[in-house]
Amino acid sequence: MPDLRLLLGIAVAKTASAASKAVGNKGETLSGRILLKFQPDAIALLAAKKKIVLVSGTNGKTSTTKAVAGIVRQLGEVTTSGSGSNLSWGAANALMSRAPYAVLEIDELHLPSVIAQCDPAIVLLLNLTRDQLHRMHEVKRVADRWHVECAEAENTLFIGDIDDPYINYAMAEAHNVVRVSFGGRKHQDGAVCPRCGKYLVWVRYQYSCVCGLTNKITDRKFLKGNAAYRNATLANVVAEALGAPPIEFSQEELERSVTKNYGEKTAYIRLTKNPASWTEALAGEHKSDVILILNARQVDGIDTSWLWDVSFAALKDKNVIVCGERALDMAYRLHVQGIESVVVETFEQALPLTQSNEVSVLAAYTAFFGLVM
Repeated sequence: MPDLRLLLGIAVAKTASAASKAVGNKGETLSGRILLKFQPDAIALLAAKKKIVLVSGTNGKTSTTKAVAGIVRQLGEVTTSGSGSNLSWGAANALMSRAPYAVLEIDELHLPSVIAQCDPAIVLLLNLTRDQLHRMHEVKRVADRWHVECAEAENTLFIGDIDDPYINYAMAEAHNVVRVSFGGRKHQDGAVCPRCGKYLVWVRYQYSCVCGLTNKITDRKFLKGNAAYRNATLANVVAEALGAPPIEFSQEELERSVTKNYGEKTAYIRLTKNPASWTEALAGEHKSDVILILNARQVDGIDTSWLWDVSFAALKDKNVIVCGERALDMAYRLHVQGIESVVVETFEQALPLTQSNEVSVLAAYTAFFGLVM
């Protein structure tokens, strides 16, 4: 028998979403919130007849979810959140679709609850690093929650990059798991074993612990590569598990980057939101002019102490201009490392101070979307 609260909730949510979109909003958060108010079990009820893939991690969720959705479309119609709405109400909104497949980006703190409600076929775990410390706190807190849910989800296949010790720990007791390694890499929070608390032994980029946690024992091993390459590879491991043909992705598709022209100047804008993504971005090639934009709003993370976990040595000898709400925090961090910069308030003030027609822009979450949307 149809659930009347669910049907009524869907009707009201869709009406509210349409009205919201009519005045220029996306409508995804509103409709999902309304649906869950009418029927708190909406996610479980709507997920019952779908094959669901969840994607979570500190960095790369949105682009990797888009890649996985592209792969799954080879099998049938897919519902996903195009805007990256990744909390429970974003999942509820996406699941209102009649599509037989769902590929959903899920926030790290919301992941255990969504897994428990929708019994997904596959969960892809990318990485865990420090981010939004005012909300997430330390990495171990999130890893502990994942560890419990991975052990309880008996029907779910977990695929994860175990070069991250926290992902390895999260999946350690999972019933069905594919442990993927890319030959190892450094982890800024990887000194202590997340399972037993003893020091990890690192030999180059591989770690091991007396309790048995290690990235030397894998189910799938691939060549080393940057984050975009790793996430594209993981997306295709999901494809293999679903029986879908692999897809080749360009690096740009898996990076949150946009090229935009401002008169005669071309800006190469990249999202950099936490220590891991800044480190990844700074390891790449940069123009002689570099603009850094740092905000600290809620989604950026209001605590900027993570700046001291990042080396900015790659910016030496560059013409660096810093702007944003927390520009002084960034400028002081650069100064301590021997990198001088010019501080202005806005990107519009920074751009004329560049000396060439091509400029690299590394932007915090809110600043990035302010520039590219």
